[in-house]
Amino acid sequence: MSKLLQVRVSVSTLDVAAVERAWPTLWDMAYPPGNDYAPAKQGVLELVDTLHARMAAGELSPAIRKGLAPGLEAVSGLVRSLQDALGTWNVHEAQALTQKIEDALDALEDRAGTL
Repeated sequence: MSKLLQVRVSVSTLDVAAVERAWPTLWDMAYPPGNDYAPAKQGVLELVDTLHARMAAGELSPAIRKGLAPGLEAVSGLVRSLQDALGTWNVHEAQALTQKIEDALDALEDRAGTL
């Protein structure tokens, strides 16, 4: 292992605008219009983190929290698994998890649209 350089396997969102288009209801819950809060980086993983933080802080209505909590916890678990796979350089598992995360967000978006 090098003393100064470090090799990492990472994942990132290429098109933030595509995230907003894919999950507009979740996006508005995470980044409400008129609210100046937004993390420096916005993407798929940041969307999940922001929704989780807003839910934990009680910033979403009780009906939304109740309706989305199970699905959001599942997506958060997938994100943790993705981070673990990246940490162990398991690229194939990481790739599979990215699709599962997107599928879970699709389902969560559908659920959010009914609340």
